[in-house]
Amino acid sequence: MTETEPIARSSKQPTRAGTTRTIRLGVGGSTIEVLAGPAETGGSVSIYRWRMSPSSRGPVPHFHTTFGETFVVEDGEVDYFDGRSWRTLLPGDTAHAATGEVHALRKERAEPATILMALSPGVPREEYFAALATVDERDLGRLHEAHDNHFVDDQER
Repeated sequence: MTETEPIARSSKQPTRAGTTRTIRLGVGGSTIEVLAGPAETGGSVSIYRWRMSPSSRGPVPHFHTTFGETFVVEDGEVDYFDGRSWRTLLPGDTAHAATGEVHALRKERAEPATILMALSPGVPREEYFAALATVDERDLGRLHEAHDNHFVDDQER
């Protein structure tokens, strides 16, 4: 008979139990929860939970030159663009955009959705998410450029 024992997990850095930071994305009700930044993962990954409000739409086609993104739908439905075509993601579905690959998300249904986002290697996006809520339209382009968001023609939107 085999016995099951708890596995001891070790980490070079202590965990931050109960210290999730929530960033409000404007007045629409969407939020980003910072689950693990590059400081907590040795720079290997950043993990965020995006709680999309019923009115949230999602980002248009874009790419990043310094990191890739993986999306896991926890609740609701979102559509994912892989640079060629759109597909609907349901709870448990995953999509990945490697560094430099065009991708987009859209939510056309009037229900909320929750997406887990993992950025690799880890990049600090907290400042970017917080600034999105208050940035002046004139400064939006500079904000995107400073945080490695490069938008492409969104004829597919």
